[in-house]
Amino acid sequence: MIIMKYELHCHSWYSKGSKIPWEGIPSPKYIAVTMKKMGFGGFALTDHNTAAGWGEAAGAAKKQGIVFIPGMEISTGSGHLIGLGLNEPIRPGLGLDETIEKIREQGGVSVAPHPLDMRSEGLGDRFVKADAVEVFNSLNLTRVENMVISKKARSLGKPSVGGSDAHCLEMLGMTSNHMEADDMDSALRCIRNGSVKVEGRYVPVPVVVAWTRKRMRLSHADIRRYIDRNYSFPRAGIARFLLERFVRSESGVWNGLGSFAVGMSTVYSALRISVR
Repeated sequence: MIIMKYELHCHSWYSKGSKIPWEGIPSPKYIAVTMKKMGFGGFALTDHNTAAGWGEAAGAAKKQGIVFIPGMEISTGSGHLIGLGLNEPIRPGLGLDETIEKIREQGGVSVAPHPLDMRSEGLGDRFVKADAVEVFNSLNLTRVENMVISKKARSLGKPSVGGSDAHCLEMLGMTSNHMEADDMDSALRCIRNGSVKVEGRYVPVPVVVAWTRKRMRLSHADIRRYIDRNYSFPRAGIARFLLERFVRSESGVWNGLGSFAVGMSTVYSALRISVR
């Protein structure tokens, strides 16, 4: 059996945010097309708390001749958890143990994504309960979280994978999982057995800035309503001014500000993790 590359963490336009509704940008169809063009043998669609894109993704993957793995990034009571190889969606808001059990009942594999992320949306040290842990996440731009979780996983002998956490086409394939697998079942088996080689790159800051700008353009009316309802003077005026400047300008200044933010976040992450 030949070794194939898999993308195990990506989002389509069915992934929605709360304050900024548009989170994932691409359609499931174009994710499959892009994966094929990039030489990947398969991918898992892991939209937030929904399986709405599975049908389109499965059809497109079949047409492209690549493997599709139905997945979800589920909001459990303890943090985010990815289920891979699912037959049906799993309700968010359940306890971690119950969610893991429901994934296993479907013959799937549970993966702890970005467990130490700065926004505390991951499982933290509870990652050990999952079947595998994401040791490289391409959107963890501070790099600290990836280095720490990778070291912990190695010390525990925990099966490891990586994920691009792609929310736009330009982010796809930043991280690849190399497995001796030519279908979903063999891919899941490799993950369970820890037979995965992870190769990861970080998403460039300009790509993150461009994705953020597109999200805000698509969600512009919703963001304005949120500002009007929740912010008072002068904060509301400042927020509206910055929103309009950002969505209308593609100046390189924003990339510089993004890089500065990553630098500050790196310091914060290093201090935060050091006192855990």
